[in-house]
Amino acid sequence: MRKSSSLINIKEVLLSTRKVLNENAIIDSDLESDLLVAFALKITRAQLHANINSPISISEQKTIQNLVNRRIGHEPLAYILGVREFFGNLFRVNESVLIPRQETECLVESIINYLRHKSIESPKVLDVGCGSGVIGASILKYFPNIDLISIDISPNAAQIAYENILKITNNNNFHVLVGDLIESIKVQVDLIVANLPYIPTKRIPTLQKEIFLYEPKTALDGGTKGVEIISRLIEQSTKILKPDGAIFLEIDPDQKYILKNKIQHLFPKHKIKVLHDLSGQERVLSITIL
Repeated sequence: MRKSSSLINIKEVLLSTRKVLNENAIIDSDLESDLLVAFALKITRAQLHANINSPISISEQKTIQNLVNRRIGHEPLAYILGVREFFGNLFRVNESVLIPRQETECLVESIINYLRHKSIESPKVLDVGCGSGVIGASILKYFPNIDLISIDISPNAAQIAYENILKITNNNNFHVLVGDLIESIKVQVDLIVANLPYIPTKRIPTLQKEIFLYEPKTALDGGTKGVEIISRLIEQSTKILKPDGAIFLEIDPDQKYILKNKIQHLFPKHKIKVLHDLSGQERVLSITIL
Protein backbone atom coordinates (compact mmCIF):
# COMPACT_ATOMS: atom_id res chain seq x y z
CA MET A 1 0.00 0.00 0.00
CA ARG A 2 1.48 3.34 -1.08
CA LYS A 3 1.82 5.92 1.64
CA SER A 4 0.16 9.29 1.08
CA SER A 5 2.51 12.29 1.09
CA SER A 6 0.59 13.69 4.07
CA LEU A 7 1.14 10.58 6.15
CA ILE A 8 4.11 9.29 8.09
CA ASN A 9 4.73 5.74 9.20
CA ILE A 10 5.12 4.22 12.65
CA LYS A 11 8.91 4.22 12.47
CA GLU A 12 8.99 7.94 11.73
CA VAL A 13 6.56 8.85 14.48
CA LEU A 14 8.49 6.75 16.98
CA LEU A 15 11.71 8.57 16.11
CA SER A 16 10.11 11.99 16.42
CA THR A 17 8.38 11.04 19.68
CA ARG A 18 11.63 9.78 21.21
CA LYS A 19 13.35 13.00 20.19
CA VAL A 20 10.73 15.17 21.89
CA LEU A 21 10.77 13.05 25.04
CA ASN A 22 14.57 13.15 25.16
CA GLU A 23 14.60 16.91 24.75
CA ASN A 24 12.25 17.15 27.73
CA ALA A 25 14.41 14.96 29.98
CA ILE A 26 12.13 11.91 29.95
CA ILE A 27 14.60 9.25 31.06
CA ASP A 28 13.28 6.09 29.38
CA SER A 29 12.27 7.75 26.13
CA ASP A 30 12.53 4.59 24.01
CA LEU A 31 10.11 2.63 26.16
CA GLU A 32 7.74 5.54 26.75
CA SER A 33 7.53 6.44 23.06
CA ASP A 34 6.66 2.83 22.26
CA LEU A 35 3.96 2.76 24.93
CA LEU A 36 2.43 6.11 23.98
CA VAL A 37 2.28 5.34 20.27
CA ALA A 38 0.96 1.82 20.83
CA PHE A 39 -1.68 3.21 23.20
CA ALA A 40 -2.77 5.81 20.65
CA LEU A 41 -3.03 3.20 17.91
CA LYS A 42 -4.77 0.69 20.23
CA ILE A 43 -2.21 -2.04 19.52
CA THR A 44 0.45 -3.89 21.51
CA ARG A 45 4.17 -3.08 21.43
CA ALA A 46 4.75 -6.31 19.52
CA GLN A 47 2.20 -5.27 16.89
CA LEU A 48 3.76 -1.81 16.79
CA HIS A 49 7.16 -3.14 15.78
CA ALA A 50 5.72 -5.79 13.48
CA ASN A 51 4.08 -2.99 11.48
CA ILE A 52 6.87 -0.45 11.73
CA ASN A 53 6.40 0.79 8.16
CA SER A 54 2.62 1.11 8.30
CA PRO A 55 1.22 4.62 7.75
CA ILE A 56 -0.41 6.62 10.51
CA SER A 57 -3.46 8.74 9.75
CA ILE A 58 -3.70 12.46 10.47
CA SER A 59 -6.16 11.84 13.32
CA GLU A 60 -3.82 9.25 14.83
CA GLN A 61 -0.93 11.71 14.58
CA LYS A 62 -2.99 14.28 16.48
CA THR A 63 -3.83 11.73 19.16
CA ILE A 64 -0.16 10.87 19.58
CA GLN A 65 0.78 14.55 19.77
CA ASN A 66 -1.81 15.14 22.49
CA LEU A 67 -0.42 12.24 24.52
CA VAL A 68 3.14 13.49 24.09
CA ASN A 69 2.12 16.99 25.18
CA ARG A 70 0.59 15.56 28.33
CA ARG A 71 3.75 13.60 29.07
CA ILE A 72 6.16 16.49 28.58
CA GLY A 73 3.82 18.49 30.81
CA HIS A 74 4.91 16.04 33.56
CA GLU A 75 1.73 13.98 33.68
CA PRO A 76 2.84 10.50 34.78
CA LEU A 77 2.82 7.83 32.10
CA ALA A 78 0.67 5.57 34.28
CA TYR A 79 -2.10 8.18 34.42
CA ILE A 80 -1.96 8.72 30.66
CA LEU A 81 -2.18 4.99 29.92
CA GLY A 82 -4.61 4.41 32.78
CA VAL A 83 -2.74 1.32 33.99
CA ARG A 84 0.33 0.34 35.98
CA GLU A 85 1.99 -3.06 36.28
CA PHE A 86 2.49 -4.34 39.81
CA PHE A 87 3.53 -7.80 40.95
CA GLY A 88 2.93 -9.21 37.47
CA ASN A 89 -0.55 -7.75 37.01
CA LEU A 90 -1.95 -4.65 35.31
CA PHE A 91 -3.93 -2.37 37.62
CA ARG A 92 -6.20 0.48 36.65
CA VAL A 93 -5.00 3.83 38.02
CA ASN A 94 -5.99 7.47 37.78
CA GLU A 95 -5.34 10.68 39.71
CA SER A 96 -7.51 9.45 42.59
CA VAL A 97 -4.83 6.93 43.59
CA LEU A 98 -1.11 6.87 44.16
CA ILE A 99 0.81 5.17 41.36
CA PRO A 100 2.06 1.78 42.66
CA ARG A 101 5.83 1.69 43.21
CA GLN A 102 8.22 -1.19 42.75
CA GLU A 103 9.43 -0.91 46.36
CA THR A 104 5.93 -1.81 47.55
CA GLU A 105 6.39 -5.23 45.95
CA CYS A 106 8.84 -5.89 48.79
CA LEU A 107 5.97 -5.33 51.23
CA VAL A 108 3.78 -7.80 49.34
CA GLU A 109 6.55 -10.40 49.22
CA SER A 110 7.14 -10.12 52.96
CA ILE A 111 3.41 -10.56 53.64
CA ILE A 112 3.26 -13.62 51.39
CA ASN A 113 6.24 -15.15 53.20
CA TYR A 114 4.57 -14.48 56.54
CA LEU A 115 1.22 -16.01 55.55
CA ARG A 116 2.91 -19.01 53.97
CA HIS A 117 4.24 -20.02 57.38
CA LYS A 118 1.02 -19.37 59.31
CA SER A 119 -1.34 -22.25 60.00
CA ILE A 120 -4.54 -20.19 59.89
CA GLU A 121 -7.20 -21.67 57.63
CA SER A 122 -8.77 -18.39 56.53
CA PRO A 123 -6.84 -15.43 57.97
CA LYS A 124 -8.61 -12.09 58.12
CA VAL A 125 -6.38 -9.49 56.45
CA LEU A 126 -6.98 -5.74 56.65
CA ASP A 127 -5.38 -3.52 53.99
CA VAL A 128 -5.47 0.07 55.27
CA GLY A 129 -5.15 3.00 52.87
CA CYS A 130 -5.58 0.55 50.03
CA GLY A 131 -5.42 3.08 47.17
CA SER A 132 -5.70 1.18 43.89
CA GLY A 133 -5.87 -2.12 45.76
CA VAL A 134 -2.55 -3.54 44.58
CA ILE A 135 -1.50 -4.95 47.95
CA GLY A 136 -4.79 -6.64 48.77
CA ALA A 137 -5.29 -7.95 45.25
CA SER A 138 -1.77 -9.40 45.08
CA ILE A 139 -2.20 -11.17 48.43
CA LEU A 140 -5.70 -12.46 47.64
CA LYS A 141 -4.57 -13.80 44.29
CA TYR A 142 -1.78 -15.72 46.01
CA PHE A 143 -3.97 -16.87 48.93
CA PRO A 144 -7.58 -17.19 47.65
CA ASN A 145 -8.75 -18.41 51.06
CA ILE A 146 -8.00 -15.21 52.99
CA ASP A 147 -10.79 -12.93 54.14
CA LEU A 148 -9.70 -9.52 52.82
CA ILE A 149 -10.95 -6.13 53.94
CA SER A 150 -9.56 -3.12 52.08
CA ILE A 151 -10.28 0.41 53.26
CA ASP A 152 -9.45 3.91 52.03
CA ILE A 153 -10.48 7.40 53.04
CA SER A 154 -11.17 8.28 49.38
CA PRO A 155 -14.44 6.97 47.87
CA ASN A 156 -12.91 7.20 44.38
CA ALA A 157 -9.88 5.18 45.45
CA ALA A 158 -12.11 2.59 47.11
CA GLN A 159 -14.08 2.17 43.87
CA ILE A 160 -10.90 1.66 41.84
CA ALA A 161 -9.62 -0.81 44.44
CA TYR A 162 -12.85 -2.80 44.23
CA GLU A 163 -12.67 -3.01 40.44
CA ASN A 164 -8.99 -3.97 40.48
CA ILE A 165 -9.29 -6.63 43.16
CA LEU A 166 -12.27 -8.26 41.45
CA LYS A 167 -10.60 -8.23 38.04
CA ILE A 168 -7.18 -9.43 39.19
CA THR A 169 -8.36 -12.17 41.56
CA ASN A 170 -11.74 -13.21 40.11
CA ASN A 171 -12.58 -13.79 43.77
CA ASN A 172 -15.52 -12.39 45.72
CA ASN A 173 -14.00 -13.10 49.13
CA PHE A 174 -13.27 -9.45 49.93
CA HIS A 175 -14.85 -6.20 51.07
CA VAL A 176 -13.85 -2.64 50.19
CA LEU A 177 -14.84 0.09 52.62
CA VAL A 178 -14.56 3.86 52.82
CA GLY A 179 -13.21 5.17 56.10
CA ASP A 180 -10.47 6.95 58.02
CA LEU A 181 -7.91 4.28 58.89
CA ILE A 182 -9.63 1.56 60.97
CA GLU A 183 -12.02 3.54 63.16
CA SER A 184 -15.02 1.84 61.55
CA ILE A 185 -13.63 -1.70 61.76
CA LYS A 186 -15.28 -3.74 64.51
CA VAL A 187 -14.00 -7.26 63.77
CA GLN A 188 -10.79 -8.85 65.04
CA VAL A 189 -8.12 -9.36 62.37
CA ASP A 190 -5.06 -11.57 62.02
CA LEU A 191 -3.01 -9.20 59.90
CA ILE A 192 -2.93 -5.47 59.22
CA VAL A 193 -1.01 -4.24 56.17
CA ALA A 194 -0.57 -0.64 55.12
CA ASN A 195 1.29 1.61 52.75
CA LEU A 196 0.20 4.90 54.27
CA PRO A 197 1.50 8.42 53.54
CA TYR A 198 4.97 8.75 55.10
CA ILE A 199 6.54 11.79 53.44
CA PRO A 200 7.05 14.77 55.80
CA THR A 201 4.90 17.75 54.81
CA LYS A 202 7.86 20.05 54.17
CA ARG A 203 9.28 17.61 51.60
CA ILE A 204 6.14 17.48 49.45
CA PRO A 205 6.99 20.60 47.34
CA THR A 206 10.47 19.18 46.64
CA LEU A 207 9.17 16.00 45.01
CA GLN A 208 9.48 15.37 41.28
CA LYS A 209 6.97 17.37 39.26
CA GLU A 210 5.25 14.18 38.10
CA ILE A 211 4.50 13.42 41.74
CA PHE A 212 3.92 16.90 43.16
CA LEU A 213 1.65 18.13 40.36
CA TYR A 214 -0.44 15.02 39.77
CA GLU A 215 -0.47 12.42 42.53
CA PRO A 216 -2.97 12.86 45.39
CA LYS A 217 -1.44 14.77 48.32
CA THR A 218 -3.57 12.78 50.75
CA ALA A 219 -1.67 9.67 49.64
CA LEU A 220 1.73 11.34 50.11
CA ASP A 221 1.64 13.73 53.09
CA GLY A 222 2.42 11.95 56.34
CA GLY A 223 2.40 15.07 58.51
CA THR A 224 5.22 17.05 60.13
CA LYS A 225 7.53 14.08 60.74
CA GLY A 226 5.94 11.77 58.21
CA VAL A 227 4.75 9.30 60.85
CA GLU A 228 1.54 10.90 62.11
CA ILE A 229 -0.87 8.74 60.11
CA ILE A 230 1.14 5.55 60.62
CA SER A 231 1.27 6.25 64.38
CA ARG A 232 -2.51 6.66 64.48
CA LEU A 233 -2.92 3.32 62.75
CA ILE A 234 -0.62 1.58 65.24
CA GLU A 235 -2.60 3.07 68.14
CA GLN A 236 -5.94 2.01 66.65
CA SER A 237 -4.67 -1.48 65.83
CA THR A 238 -4.54 -2.41 69.53
CA LYS A 239 -8.36 -2.63 69.50
CA ILE A 240 -8.78 -5.07 66.62
CA LEU A 241 -5.51 -7.00 66.21
CA LYS A 242 -5.65 -10.56 67.53
CA PRO A 243 -3.15 -11.49 70.28
CA ASP A 244 -0.96 -13.45 67.87
CA GLY A 245 -1.50 -11.07 64.95
CA ALA A 246 0.94 -8.98 62.93
CA ILE A 247 1.31 -5.59 61.28
CA PHE A 248 3.26 -4.95 58.07
CA LEU A 249 4.04 -1.33 57.17
CA GLU A 250 5.87 0.40 54.35
CA ILE A 251 8.00 3.18 55.85
CA ASP A 252 10.72 5.72 55.16
CA PRO A 253 14.06 4.35 56.43
CA ASP A 254 14.52 7.39 58.68
CA GLN A 255 11.32 6.61 60.59
CA LYS A 256 12.07 3.16 61.95
CA TYR A 257 13.31 4.27 65.39
CA ILE A 258 10.35 6.59 66.02
CA LEU A 259 7.94 3.82 65.06
CA LYS A 260 9.81 1.19 67.05
CA ASN A 261 9.44 3.31 70.18
CA LYS A 262 5.73 3.68 69.48
CA ILE A 263 5.31 -0.06 69.06
CA GLN A 264 7.27 -0.90 72.21
CA HIS A 265 4.98 1.36 74.21
CA LEU A 266 1.76 -0.17 72.84
CA PHE A 267 2.79 -3.82 72.49
CA PRO A 268 5.00 -4.93 75.41
CA LYS A 269 5.50 -8.38 73.88
CA HIS A 270 6.39 -8.24 70.21
CA LYS A 271 8.99 -9.03 67.58
CA ILE A 272 10.10 -6.41 65.07
CA LYS A 273 11.84 -6.97 61.75
CA VAL A 274 13.04 -4.36 59.27
CA LEU A 275 13.18 -5.59 55.67
CA HIS A 276 14.98 -4.04 52.70
CA ASP A 277 13.65 -3.20 49.25
CA LEU A 278 15.46 -3.98 45.99
CA SER A 279 17.57 -0.82 46.29
CA GLY A 280 18.79 -1.85 49.74
CA GLN A 281 16.68 0.70 51.62
CA GLU A 282 14.97 -0.27 54.88
CA ARG A 283 11.41 -0.21 53.61
CA VAL A 284 9.19 -2.66 55.48
CA LEU A 285 8.52 -2.80 59.21
CA SER A 286 6.93 -6.03 60.42
CA ILE A 287 5.55 -6.36 63.94
CA THR A 288 4.52 -9.76 65.25
CA ILE A 289 2.56 -9.80 68.50
CA LEU A 290 3.76 -12.48 70.93
